[in-house]
Amino acid sequence: MRNHAAHDIGEGLKQVLARLKALANEERAARGPDAEALEIALVNLDSAIEILTE
Repeated sequence: MRNHAAHDIGEGLKQVLARLKALANEERAARGPDAEALEIALVNLDSAIEILTE
């Protein structure tokens, strides 16, 4: 990403991704009803971060 502001946002989102991964792991372990939705959010956020930090 050539846009430095967008790249910085992508870098900042890495912390959010780590928190979301932990939450998804907890939800999966508890067999919670939101586990699938969290997995989808993880994939989408990870893709966005990859695009922003390329």
